[in-house]
Amino acid sequence: MIKINLVAGKRPTPKAGVSTGPKLELGGSRNLLFMGLLLVGVAVAGGWWWSLSSARAALQERHAEADRELERLVEVRAKADDYKKKKDTLVRKIDLITSLKKKQEGPVHILDQISRNLPDFVWLDSMAVNNSQINVAGKATSYNAVTNFYNNLAESGHFSTVTLGRVFAVKEGVSYSLTCAFAGIGGAQAAAEKPAAPAASKPTGKS
Repeated sequence: MIKINLVAGKRPTPKAGVSTGPKLELGGSRNLLFMGLLLVGVAVAGGWWWSLSSARAALQERHAEADRELERLVEVRAKADDYKKKKDTLVRKIDLITSLKKKQEGPVHILDQISRNLPDFVWLDSMAVNNSQINVAGKATSYNAVTNFYNNLAESGHFSTVTLGRVFAVKEGVSYSLTCAFAGIGGAQAAAEKPAAPAASKPTGKS
């Protein structure tokens, strides 16, 4: 028997609570808010990462600059140390030269004054200087020449306590020795004001 469905064009009404298939709901304003928050989070994270990257690059640049400055300061310090060493060496040399010059001033000035007061026909064989004490020995052609040398030293103002030692005849003429004290440049006037040496110390003849 053939049955014909006369209500085929009608679709059955689904019962309440029964799902007839998958449904897609956009959620409206909630989804838009979520997407906005997500975009804001991405933007904030990107900005934070860019800020950290910039800060890191700045720190690296500062570190590199500090390294360069440190190298420069090391070179400057090395140059300063080298300069200080050279300066100290130069100061020591100057002090040494000054000290030697001061030590030489006395003997040089004494020898200069001795030669200035050395008369003709009198010459020196030796001269020893101990502080301001001077011992002289030499030869002359005559006793009078020795007497002139003695008088010149006593009257020069640069020598004091001039004392004539032994004077005796030799093949060349006479040999003599004398001692005196050097009064110095500043003491020349004081030495000149001292009383003259006694005449008994002057040579009066052969001895």
